[in-house]
Amino acid sequence: MDNLTGLIVLGVVVLIALAVVWYIITRFLVNVGAQEVAIKERRYLGRRMPQGRVVATEGEVGIQADVLKPGLHFVWYPVETVVRKVPLVEIGADELGIIEAVDGEPMQTGSIFAPDRAQNAHNNFQDPIAFIKQGGVKGIQLRILPPGKWAIHPFLFRVSIAKAAMIPPGKVGIITSADGAQLDAGRLHGIAIKGHKNFQDAENFIYSGGQKGAQVEVLTPGTYRIHTNSIALDNGSDMQPGVFTIRLVDATVIPENQIGLVEALDGAPLDPRDYVAQAVTGHDNFQDSNEFISQGGQRGPQKDILLPGTYYINPMVFKVIPETAKEVKPGEVAVIVSNVGKDPSEEIRKAMAEKVRERLEREEEEQIQRAAKQLDKVDGDATSIEEIKAELQADGDPADKRLDSGAHEAYVVPEGFRGIQETVVGPGRYYINTLAKTPIIIPTTNMTVEWTAEDVAQSFDPFAVISKDGFTMQLEVRVVFRVKPEDAPFMVAKIGSTDKLVQNVMHPLIDSIFRNQASESSAMAYLQNRHEEQERAEARVRMHLLKYHVDVVNVLICHIHLPEELMKTQTEKILAEQKQGMFNAQREAEIKRIELEKTSSQADNQRSLMEATVGVEISAKRSEQRKREAEGEAYYISETGKAEAEKMRLIGEAQGVAYNEQVNALGANGVALIETLKVIGEKGVRITPDIMASGGNGNGDGGGGIGTLLLLNLFRDQMQKNGDAPSIAPTNGKK
Repeated sequence: MDNLTGLIVLGVVVLIALAVVWYIITRFLVNVGAQEVAIKERRYLGRRMPQGRVVATEGEVGIQADVLKPGLHFVWYPVETVVRKVPLVEIGADELGIIEAVDGEPMQTGSIFAPDRAQNAHNNFQDPIAFIKQGGVKGIQLRILPPGKWAIHPFLFRVSIAKAAMIPPGKVGIITSADGAQLDAGRLHGIAIKGHKNFQDAENFIYSGGQKGAQVEVLTPGTYRIHTNSIALDNGSDMQPGVFTIRLVDATVIPENQIGLVEALDGAPLDPRDYVAQAVTGHDNFQDSNEFISQGGQRGPQKDILLPGTYYINPMVFKVIPETAKEVKPGEVAVIVSNVGKDPSEEIRKAMAEKVRERLEREEEEQIQRAAKQLDKVDGDATSIEEIKAELQADGDPADKRLDSGAHEAYVVPEGFRGIQETVVGPGRYYINTLAKTPIIIPTTNMTVEWTAEDVAQSFDPFAVISKDGFTMQLEVRVVFRVKPEDAPFMVAKIGSTDKLVQNVMHPLIDSIFRNQASESSAMAYLQNRHEEQERAEARVRMHLLKYHVDVVNVLICHIHLPEELMKTQTEKILAEQKQGMFNAQREAEIKRIELEKTSSQADNQRSLMEATVGVEISAKRSEQRKREAEGEAYYISETGKAEAEKMRLIGEAQGVAYNEQVNALGANGVALIETLKVIGEKGVRITPDIMASGGNGNGDGGGGIGTLLLLNLFRDQMQKNGDAPSIAPTNGKK
């Protein structure tokens, strides 16, 4: 029993001894885990720390600056003791640690953030003694903790973990520095500093001359460990203290068919004589603001433009104005007014003015010749060219004075000079800087201006003119004109644009021309001579618009509105004339009807008439024929008769001699009988009667007596029937 009690007591003593030993060992030996650090405190046997100090670096009483890192450490207990174990500070891959030192040298007046004087001696703030002894400054440190695990003294350094700044695609980070030197006089943004690694090395930024305020450089999409506790978004959320403030803005995006006009808000001052800043190189489409400024870029409108694309531009340095690309459609040209280039010298201006003058004189001469011919045709008398020139150059014409006062004279210059360019731009799409070069679109096809009561585009109210006889007429007029491409720059130089041409030139000019013409004619004459008045007006309009480099196609009088009372009188007159004309027409119709009936009757008897006419003509021809034949026959008979007469005379003389001989031989009756029988034989006359009567005279001549007489009578009768009765004279024996 006693042995058992002794063993128990011994065991208790051993346990107590072991407990005492363990207690003593745990006070002198400190085991620090792999993921923590231990903080020591000196309680006895030491000097007091200087006033204002937080941690002891020379063994003073108080919280010691050095920390116990992972492992087994000996501590002079109870002089020193471990008051706290804290885990290592862990900085994630997308994080950073911002350090605030609660002990160290006081910060320089005017500074906001503490410089890192110890540089790398403190090993990312893991050696507090080196930090203090190397001149570490109290306050928020410029140096940050990168990702990793760090043994940081929690009584000396306060660690704030912040997210790394992430600039997403399509965004730009605008940087503002809370510390640094003052901005240069007249500058709005801090100058660019080399070596700050996109603002990730705040200390280098500050001590290399970085300036306080908005920075000229920007952050493009990516992840950056920048000394800031938060990113200030566009919604204006609160910001944590940090060297830099980051504000996200949208990247500049120029869509298709657009351009970006750029205006610099910072840079060298612009020359007052220039509209647009001189172009500089190397700024990478204004994405390198520092290069732009260092190369002498001027503030104000820039000559260079941004084409379609995405640009990471500092909107605090450059203002980008989206503008639609200019398109010149078919039937148009663009006259370019350049705000950049060399100023045209007086010699160049004179040369261009002389060129314009010669061209105008040539065209004017052609138009005057054309107008003279046109007016000659209309007026019917010769219009001299001098008269037309005098009308064009009339100093006393108030219309011309009013038009000229509304016009301005600019210079047309060759390429490379400032002013209206001589060469026009044809149809197409152009990415042109409208701040440097202003395109003025001029249609080159036919354009129409109307003075009408209808609601149409590009129109005015009808002209109210007064005729020579005092009547007010309303004229609806249409003018068709065009501007030739080669004339477009000179028209712009003279008047500015087609709108100004219509408003300031054509409208008052044509109004004046029609008023003057209407006052020279009566209302009805004006209406009746509408075509001539139109031709006359066109000739005058064409001549006057020539000096504005406008080609008039035609001038049309679409409608003439006469007063109602004049129209009523004229209507009544016309109706009376129409009635008179109707009566005359009816009379003419009756006359025509009579003539028609006569013509119809003649047509019905036309055949008989023609037959009779032809018969008359045939008879006439036959009569003529017979006349000709008779004349020929008469001549023939006359000549033949003469010959026969001569022949008969000779034969008769011969026969007479023979008859005398025959009579002497045969006697008269015998000779007659012989001749009669010859004729009977030749003619085949039947002389033998059916009953023969014979007789004699008792004288013994067989040929005498009644028989012979009957025979002769019968012979005579037969010859008469045949139409050949000869003339047989009775003979008594005398010659």
